[in-house]
This record gives sequence, structure tokens and C-alpha cells, in this order.
Amino acid sequence: MAAAAVLLLSDLGSRVKTAVAPKGGRTMRVALLQHASQAILDQGREGMIAGLKETGWELGKNLELKLYNAEGDNAVSQTIAKEMAGGGYDLLMTISTVSLQAVANANKAGGTPHVFALVSNPSVAGVGVNMEKPLEHPAHLAGFGTMQPIPEAFKIAREMNPALKKVGVVWNAAEANSEAQVKLARKVCGEMGIELMESTVDNSSGVAEAAGALVARGVEAFWMGGDVTVMTAADSVMATAKKGGIPVFTVIPPNVKKGALFDLGADYPEVGRLAGVLAGEILSGRRPAEVPITNVMPEMLAVNLQATKGLHAAWQISDGMKKRANLLIDESGAEQIISATVPNPSGKKWKIAIVNYIESGPSEDTMSGMKEAWKRSKLVEGKDYTISYRSAQGDIASLNGIFDAVLTDNADIVVPLSTPTLQSALQKVRDRPIVFSVIANPVVAGAGKSFTDHKPNVTGVSVLAPVSEALTMIQKYFPQYKRLGTLFCPAEANSVDLKESFEKLCKERGLTLECIAVNTSSDLADASLSLVSRPIDAVVQISDNLSSTGFNAITKAARQTQKPLISLNSTTVPLGAPIALGRDYHNCGEVTTEMIERVIRGEDVAKMPFVLPPRLFYSASPANAAAVGMTLPAELLKEVDKVMK
Repeated sequence: MAAAAVLLLSDLGSRVKTAVAPKGGRTMRVALLQHASQAILDQGREGMIAGLKETGWELGKNLELKLYNAEGDNAVSQTIAKEMAGGGYDLLMTISTVSLQAVANANKAGGTPHVFALVSNPSVAGVGVNMEKPLEHPAHLAGFGTMQPIPEAFKIAREMNPALKKVGVVWNAAEANSEAQVKLARKVCGEMGIELMESTVDNSSGVAEAAGALVARGVEAFWMGGDVTVMTAADSVMATAKKGGIPVFTVIPPNVKKGALFDLGADYPEVGRLAGVLAGEILSGRRPAEVPITNVMPEMLAVNLQATKGLHAAWQISDGMKKRANLLIDESGAEQIISATVPNPSGKKWKIAIVNYIESGPSEDTMSGMKEAWKRSKLVEGKDYTISYRSAQGDIASLNGIFDAVLTDNADIVVPLSTPTLQSALQKVRDRPIVFSVIANPVVAGAGKSFTDHKPNVTGVSVLAPVSEALTMIQKYFPQYKRLGTLFCPAEANSVDLKESFEKLCKERGLTLECIAVNTSSDLADASLSLVSRPIDAVVQISDNLSSTGFNAITKAARQTQKPLISLNSTTVPLGAPIALGRDYHNCGEVTTEMIERVIRGEDVAKMPFVLPPRLFYSASPANAAAVGMTLPAELLKEVDKVMK
């Protein structure tokens, strides 16, 4: 009865705030759970709503949103989670690790897509997420982690007080996110020669006593992590620290407003907005299984000069720290807000150099998407940035000279299109940001060990082909195709990698894949004829630079021999492909521009994970199918994004 009463009270706000879309259109029903009424969770929630609206899902028009709040009670959280999982919603959303765990367990069967955010480390939540392998997670689950910059926070504390030796922390061992942060803090403190003195609590009512005990043991500062239990009682920690003449620093902005010396953490409204955008994309058809779960940490620094008063030790806030801060509270208590979303905080005119290996359908669509995104940008061409474009025209030897020219021109951001271009850029460009695009597999190209562990000056957009989705489509609509064939280019690392992935997946699904190597465009026609002459049921052409620029040769060979043809390049239906399933390159361009904007806003490239464009593009042409002897099922034509002539 008590749990039911709390549930009804916690639901009161949602009954007031929820808007019902008008009749006549498709209204999507979404349920959102946050664990407690805490400032950053509230900010994340509002950011999520803004992100949904940004992607076209708006309260009162096409979105019905049910808000839940467990008010810090785990039992209530689990009760709410069960209601959400069985409520017939189109999407579930959660804020905090505890909420993620509750809803993920209630929705374990995957009946409803689930987007989570404001979670320090999803890998330790026990919900099937592996942050080292971003695509290894339940197919219905999507979101991202926001592991706070704990090492940097301790470095700042030591910079402000070089004599710092003892730091205290109060935390709840029942919170997986808090445990992950404390483990990292132990490691950091060990490396810095700082003693981390800990006190654990079960609930917020014990925080003040635990903090007092640490002061009695001689701590010289308090560190507060993302522990929801402790954050709920943050005022108690601040009061205890002030009485003891020691500062508090946190990784959860903006606790400086409560008296902390500084906060270094995430811009939580922005984290929420990014989660809302992701949720909107999933409502619009993006598959959660395709979303890599990575760490997203748009950094925010808040500093409180007033908090240095009354401290036993000397804590100095440098001019550099003041300039770096997004929020500064001066000695009088007045707030100076420097927006983290200023389009061009440096004020300089950025030189953006785009380098392409060869003109192709994917690169042209990507450039088109970039141009559309620049039109929507708050940045102004000529004032905030200039763009130059160079192409090697398919001559690999020309790339070195092009990059020499780019460096001579003092480009600020280099944007390589295609794998050969990225590989050349990695050899030449080491002292400025690289934001790549139209790259099948940046890890194979040498840009890093994973989508999150990469070279510090490199980030960008991968267009990894949806091979698994294509095979699922083939086995659903064309089960008679048992032997497949494809061409690949040994000179292209991305082509070889994709061919090998394709072979592995075919073997797992009981299919056979015939592969023929082709190195030059002049050999493409003969190689295509050789492929279709083999005992294969269909050509399923992977996407690489060679096949993209010479797809007409593949089409011609398929038509001559009446061999079914399917393409993993979304731009090839106009070139004769009956079916094309691939990345939406126009969307790839839009995402590339957004990543360039993030770099200009000051985001650390080293902390920006590689991403996949949100959308796939699936198209078909009955006329092209007839030309190679295929018949496209009516159900398939209903499923595609566009049916072409």
C-alpha cells in the first residue's frame, strides 16, 4: 500500500504535464522514468523533451509523454518499470543507472525499444552492454554512457592546492554507477599520491553523519561523484565541509550554486537533448540494434570564487581556470554564465579542408548533406568558417601532395572522404583535428582501436554497410538465394574488411559467398562477367570506391546473364540495382557537419566517439528487377523507403 501511494504521488506531475496529441494523426506513446527529483536529472529530462521536439516529435501534436519519478525509492522504481514495460508504449526512456536497471529488467524480453541516458557506465549496470564493443548490446536497447572526467577533476583539485593529500568521499555501494566512479577515483588517487578516504551510506539521511566522520578523520577536501543518494543530500555535504573549513569539488555541475568550489562534468541538458534526438530517430524508424553505445561527455566547468573564503588551506583559482569555465560565480556571489553552446567561442574564422579520393554517388550525396546542414547551422560561412574542396580524381599518389597543400594553407580542420583519403591524412596530419566521413571501417583504416579508443586528433562518421540487415532481407524475401557473389578490391582496406565480414556472416547463416578480386576500373567489366558466370544465385555487391564508381559495369553483366542483383550501396538504384540497402549518405553528410560544429564549439576530439549516420536508406526498382529477371514481392516494396522507376 505504501509503495502504491508513493507511485500515485510520483505520477501526479506526469498527469499534469503529459500532453495528448490531437486526433487524426499517428500519436506515439512514450514513457520516461527518472529515479529522483534531483537537479541534473531534471535537466536531463527537459533536454530529452527538447531533443524529441528537435526531431519532429512534439507534445500536443504527435507525441504523448508519460513522466514517472521514483523519488529515490528502488522498490517504487521497480513497480513503475513493470507498469511501463506492460503499458503498450512505443518507446521507453530512462534517466540514471537505477532507472536503466529497473526498466531493462522489466523489459528484458525486448518488447519495447528503450533509450537510456545520464548513466556513468552502462557496462557495469548488468543490462548486457559492453562499452568496449559499442554494438554489443540487447537489440532493443540504445543510449550512451556519460562517465564523468574524474581524473581531470582530481588534477584540477591538485592544481588549485598542490599540497592536497587527503580527499573524502561519501557514496552508496548499492549504486553501480557510484561504485564504478569510486573505483576509478581510487586508481587516480593512487597514481597522484592522494589518500581517498571513503564512507558508505544506505540512504540520504545518513550522508551528513558520514561526511562529519570524514572531517573528523582529517580529510582536506570532499569529492562528490554521480551518486544519486548523496547528490540528493548535497546540501548536507556542503554544510559539513564549510563548518570544517574544507572545499567540495564535484563531477556534477552546477553544484557550485550550492557552495562547491568547482564542478567538472557533463552539460546535462545537452546530454538529455542528445538522448532525446536519439529517441526521436528511433521513433522515426532507426533500429536500436544499429546504435553504438559509447561515452558522450560534453564537458562543462563551473567555478565558485566565493567558495575559497574560510578555507583552512590556500586554494588558488588561476586566470586560465576562470577563462575555461562555462559558469563562474565571483567573490560577490554574482553568476557569470558563458554558454556552452556558443557556436564559435574562439571567435576565429576556421579553415575547413575537405579532401576526396574520387567522385562517386556516396561522396556526392554526403557533400549534399553537408551543404544542407551548413544552411541550418548557426555558424556563418565567411565569418565563422571557410571551406575548401580538393579531389585526387582517383589517383592515390596525388593524395600526399594534396595534404601537403592543405597543411601549407594552415587548415584548422581536415575532412577526408573515403578510406584511402583517411589513411593518407593519418600519415600527414597529426597536429589538428581530422573529422572523417564516408569511411566504412575507421578502425581497419588505422584511426584507432575502437569507436571510442582512437587517435586523439581523429573522429568522424563511419558508413559501415548493413550486411546483417541485408542478409536478413534476402532470407526473408528470397530464400532460394543460397549462393551469393560479390566483387572486392584488395587495394582497399575497407573493401577487404567488408568482404571478410560478409563471408563470416554468410557462413553463420548457412549461405555460400563467392568473391572475385578486382583492382582497377579497367578490369571491372571482365571481373563482373566472371562473377555472374559462376554458379551463384545472386550478386550482392558490397560498397567500396571501385564498385561505387563503376557500378554500371556490374549492372550490365547482371542484365546480360539475367542474374539477380542486390547492392549494399544506397545510391545505386539509379545505376541499375533492383534493390539497394545501405547507409543514407545524405544523412552521413548532415552528421559530419554536426561533428565539425562540435569541434568548433570546443569539444575535445579525443573524447568524441566515431559514429554511424542514424538512418539507413532502403530503395528498390521493379523495372531494374525485371531487367535481371527478378520479381520484387509486394511486401518488400511496402517495406522500402522509396520505390523508384
